[in-house]
Amino acid sequence: MAHQTSVRRTRLGLALALTLLITNPASAQTSDPYPARPIKVIVGIGAGSNTDSLGRLASSFLAKQLNQAVVVENRPGAGGTIAAEAVASAAPDGYTILWASSSIPMFPHMYANLKFDPIKDLVGVGGVAEGGLVILTRPDAPWKTLAELIQYGKGKPPGAISYASAGIGSNAYLFSEIFAQTVGLELLHVPYKGSSAALADIVSGQVDFVFDGPSTAIPQVDSGRVRALAFSTKNRSSFMPNTPTLNEAGATGFGQRTWLAFFAPVGTPSAITKKLSDSIGAFVPTPAFRKELGGLAHEPMPMTGEALTSMIKEEAVQWGVTLKALKLQPSK
Repeated sequence: MAHQTSVRRTRLGLALALTLLITNPASAQTSDPYPARPIKVIVGIGAGSNTDSLGRLASSFLAKQLNQAVVVENRPGAGGTIAAEAVASAAPDGYTILWASSSIPMFPHMYANLKFDPIKDLVGVGGVAEGGLVILTRPDAPWKTLAELIQYGKGKPPGAISYASAGIGSNAYLFSEIFAQTVGLELLHVPYKGSSAALADIVSGQVDFVFDGPSTAIPQVDSGRVRALAFSTKNRSSFMPNTPTLNEAGATGFGQRTWLAFFAPVGTPSAITKKLSDSIGAFVPTPAFRKELGGLAHEPMPMTGEALTSMIKEEAVQWGVTLKALKLQPSK
């Protein structure tokens, strides 16, 4: 009798378990390990730009490290805020991440009506590269050096000298405005969605100069289509050693670097951000990546997600002080 009761209980237990599996099939499955499908990387500037080229390079190495496809999607405009907002509002599941530049900590100070807070709504997952920007102008311009450009501008009405950028809040915009404040010029800003169109207008004389990345600048300089006037960093770039720094060329005290990194929406599970951070940290220091990165005129910047998040918080405070001192008004 006891044996029959035990058998009936076993059968009831099995029946109950089967019923639960039928009514809730998800419970019968274990979640697939991340990443189980392709990852989308959002880039806030047009294809062919320096930032885009670096993002595609880093994404290709990340794909190999994760053994999963990583797809780059360009969403240019508004200095990179359109792309950053898209990622900040995306599902925090690790399948939509951002490739962004050092302009990220400046966004809160440059845009009055942002629909997101890049410091609170994004989390760093890994630093990748650092470098600087170079001032490019047309070869037949009435100035041959940065000092001559400054002198020329001071002899003309405000706004007589124009510069290109990827929009208010972009590195090129901020560097140009800091340069203008440093040397006492009032410049005319002409926004573009990418460097290709900007460089075309530099060559044709529609715009006077642009701060551009060295990977796109060097071939143009070597071909004679544009002239390099000065490099933004405190020390000369090893990739353009014959180009003086802005500080050397006449903008005393100027010294700005750029960096590029991956970010995810805040709330992304720590196991996923750690997986991304570890994967990025694994390929950035490798000789293979350094070689490819050098071809784009940048140095590696290995940095964990936690360190990157801390850095942008610190830089946001620093940029707030700098931009307030320069009296740059946020765009509405």
